Parts: sequence; structure tokens; C-alpha cells
Amino acid sequence: MALKAKLVGSYRKPVTGTKVFRFNVFGTEAELQEFESAQADNYRVDETTGKPMWFSTRYVGDNVDLIITSNNQVVADDTEMSKLQSLVEQFGADTARLILMQQNKSAE
Repeated sequence: MALKAKLVGSYRKPVTGTKVFRFNVFGTEAELQEFESAQADNYRVDETTGKPMWFSTRYVGDNVDLIITSNNQVVADDTEMSKLQSLVEQFGADTARLILMQQNKSAE
């Protein structure tokens, strides 16, 4: 299993107005210990669910895989979004949409 995060809400920082997305984190006991270690002083637990929390100023989906990088940063695995962005940049939004529709038909 890999670390997973589920969107549970968002808020705006009072001073800057920056939108922050809040996620509950799920994983094996070992993965959650590694997550806690990587988060260090930024480690937070949801008071309602008791689940560890992860925060992002970027919307990365309602359910995402998390990666702990070699320098101990916790980031969302945004591979799928990056692939879509690349298609749009290469071919434009309409052609990217057609490519994705064709890929989805092929997968069925």
C-alpha cells in the first residue's frame, strides 16, 4: 500500500487569503510513521477523525497518492495531471480531450 490522502475540506489563510486544501492521510503503520517523521513540526492530526493530516495550496484531486521525496518532503503524486497538462500543451485542449476519450475507449 502507498500513502493516500483524501480531501476533507479547505480554508483561506486569514492574513494572505491563500486557499489551503486539507487531506486526511491513510497508509500502513510503517508508512504513517514515515509520514510523521517527514512532516516533523508540521505534523497535524485531525481532531475529529484522529487521522494524520496533509495540507496543500494546490488542488491535486479528491483522492491522491503521496510521495515522500529523498529530501523528506511530502508531495502529491501528480503524474496523471502532468500527463494531461502535457497533452494540452502539445495538442491544445480539444485534441487532448479527443486523445483521452480514445484512450478511455481502448481501456474498456
